[in-house]
Amino acid sequence: MLHALTHIAFFAQLAVSSTVPEPSAPSVIPFDTTISVAKLAGVALSLEAGGHVRIVGGDTIKAVHVQVTDKARRCADCIVAVSQLGNAISVRTGRSRTPRELADLQIQVDVPTQTNILLTSAGGPVEIMGLDGFVSGTTESGSLQLDHLSGAVKLETRRGDVTLRQSYVRGTVHTNDGRVLMEDVAGDVQGTTSKGRVTERRVEKAAGE
Repeated sequence: MLHALTHIAFFAQLAVSSTVPEPSAPSVIPFDTTISVAKLAGVALSLEAGGHVRIVGGDTIKAVHVQVTDKARRCADCIVAVSQLGNAISVRTGRSRTPRELADLQIQVDVPTQTNILLTSAGGPVEIMGLDGFVSGTTESGSLQLDHLSGAVKLETRRGDVTLRQSYVRGTVHTNDGRVLMEDVAGDVQGTTSKGRVTERRVEKAAGE
């Protein structure tokens, strides 16, 4: 499991990002790139165009692969920029003409298992699986589907259901409006909702909790 110092270093790296070279020029959709980083600290995603994001970790994955496509609705003004900030990678999406309108994008990010994630999305479902690290983020709307995680989590959706399965984590998952399901989960983790129901199935708290 990653040590706390690793994800602290990740956030510190992002905080001083203004000192590194400017990000690569934005590209249009579809977009596909792979970046290798020695001692990767983490990946930060700022998805101003929204969309369905899927983040998958794996032991056989040695680099960060980012693929962005539009689905049913063509998005001619959608742009994406991926840049390296020291040992971290930044992924950003947006719209050049209609910045307030969400796009129907599919964002796939494949990373090594031991990767920290920082996510902000303007809206859309989020799937995160197979990670051992610190996973933090929010989406303005859409479900959170979390599977096979270890480490620490702090995730929230403003509107949508949250599902956490087959994980050993500490931290919190929250929805302002929706249901929370925690199933086959262990560790010091709390699921909460402001408007909905929390269901726990085979949830084991860490010793001393």
